[in-house]
Amino acid sequence: VFFIAAGSWCAAGLLRLAASEPLEEVGRPRWKLGATEALVVLAVLDAVFAAFAVAQVLAATGAAAETLRNAGVTYADYARSGFFQLLWVSGITLALLVLFGRVSNLAEPNTRRAFTVLACCAIALTLMIDVVAFRRLSLYEEAYGFTMLRLDSHVFAVWLGAVFVLLAADFLGVWRNRRWFIGATLATALTVLLGLNVANPEAVVVALNTSHAQSSNRIDSQYLAELSSDATPALLASRAQIAPVLRQQVTDAACAGAKAYAPAWGAFNVADDQAAAARRAGCR
Repeated sequence: VFFIAAGSWCAAGLLRLAASEPLEEVGRPRWKLGATEALVVLAVLDAVFAAFAVAQVLAATGAAAETLRNAGVTYADYARSGFFQLLWVSGITLALLVLFGRVSNLAEPNTRRAFTVLACCAIALTLMIDVVAFRRLSLYEEAYGFTMLRLDSHVFAVWLGAVFVLLAADFLGVWRNRRWFIGATLATALTVLLGLNVANPEAVVVALNTSHAQSSNRIDSQYLAELSSDATPALLASRAQIAPVLRQQVTDAACAGAKAYAPAWGAFNVADDQAAAARRAGCR
């Protein structure tokens, strides 16, 4: 009886609350970052990025070759160590610009224009850093070939550059009355993911390594053997494009799997079926 009474009393209270007239919502003042503080931070960020971008461009064009040699660092090692650092810088800058664009007090037109100029300068410098990161990774690939991680890193760098272009358009007032930046960013990310799946990235890695083998006369067959069934048809087809000394390595990597494929209907996989068919046709 007690629980019934208590439950009825609580239900009656909720019903009374739901049926009552809604109170006027008391607007709480939203915290805003002062315009002066935001502009000072962006100006300092632009100055640091300008110096950093100049240093990276000089290093990427070979002006720092003597320094690297004295430090005992090869261009390939330099590229590998610096690529992800540059992407981290780009990601932090993106988050900072988006945050400042949302929380800064930019009610005055002159303040808004100054913020837009400084933000677009930061975006332009970050895009330059993104290009340098792309170049660094290319240097590493010229030395050691291509992997899935390196291909994905290339794609991510391009996507990140596209996001910065969208952010610049947002700051410049494209569709000012609509909040479209987040949706457009997600749409580009989904487009990139869909494109990667349609393009069969492992077959792309095989094609890039085949092209690299034609100029370097070496190929990482151990890594190629670790790729999934998506790469097998491309591996077998690539043998005609590489030197005879490398063909046996590629053949061993591609033909290591089974030639027969007869799974249960619920476990059927198109890539595995195509790989088995390619082995039956191209492996002894």
